[in-house]
Amino acid sequence: MIHDILPHKLFNDFKTCGPKPTDYLIRYASGKTLLKACKATEKKDSATGTKDDAYNIPRVGELLALEDKKLADFEGHYLFCIDDTAFFLDDSNASRMDQTPPPPAGYEYMVSRTFRNMSPVERLGGATAAHIAHWESQNKFCGMCGHPMTRGEKERSVVCPKCGNVVYPRISPVVIVAVRNGDKLLMAHNIDNPNPRLFLISGFVEIGESLEQAVHREVLEEAGVKVKNVRYFGSQPWPFSDSLIAGFTAELDGDDTIHMQEAELSEATWVRREDIPEYETDVSISCCLIENFRRGFTLD
Repeated sequence: MIHDILPHKLFNDFKTCGPKPTDYLIRYASGKTLLKACKATEKKDSATGTKDDAYNIPRVGELLALEDKKLADFEGHYLFCIDDTAFFLDDSNASRMDQTPPPPAGYEYMVSRTFRNMSPVERLGGATAAHIAHWESQNKFCGMCGHPMTRGEKERSVVCPKCGNVVYPRISPVVIVAVRNGDKLLMAHNIDNPNPRLFLISGFVEIGESLEQAVHREVLEEAGVKVKNVRYFGSQPWPFSDSLIAGFTAELDGDDTIHMQEAELSEATWVRREDIPEYETDVSISCCLIENFRRGFTLD
């Protein structure tokens, strides 16, 4: 999954420090991140099922050189490290514009989904950094008094110097569930997913409900069936939607007739184990749950 980057290690403790030229720099504007376009790759994206150009996250030194600046001119702040390489968020004018600024030659502003094609370190680091950048971009002003916010000095937060309001990064809980019906798995396709492959039922947890209650509700809402024997499988960060995903397995409880929620799904069906193709498990917990069922593994 996206956070499984051994032998590399993420150090996300809060601190302030300056950059090295080899550190990564996230320049975020209008919901997109500036990335360096590389030569085409034959790697197939497990998220979209299509081939794509390869991209890399630019380094501090290379962007400063492009703009004829020195390290002393750097405008940005520290986010976290993976091993001994840090990720910084750009604070220059290029990241403060309301519209996406023109990129330098050889660079493009890309959506966060692009990180899914990268190496494990850049994939986790880039997507997590973009998650923080997105949160900061949505909290420039205090939601209580409207005053401009400043960054916290002791923890990852933004603080209103006028009324004292403190805002922390948004992490929304999500559940995803592999529902079993004998040798069949409930699989679905969300209308907003560009990947044509089938995945699993998932959804955000509502206020006032537990993770397990969210599982029951989401399956009933989206597929019109009931479940039992809900069991925790695992979790993963999912920075693409500012989320933390909790994965579960469950069994069908009663009638297996599907009543699909067309506002959310374009397809929902029971798929026999032998008809499920192999799914890559290096990015998403959804693929791990599907592979767990396809290979006949259980949590017992």
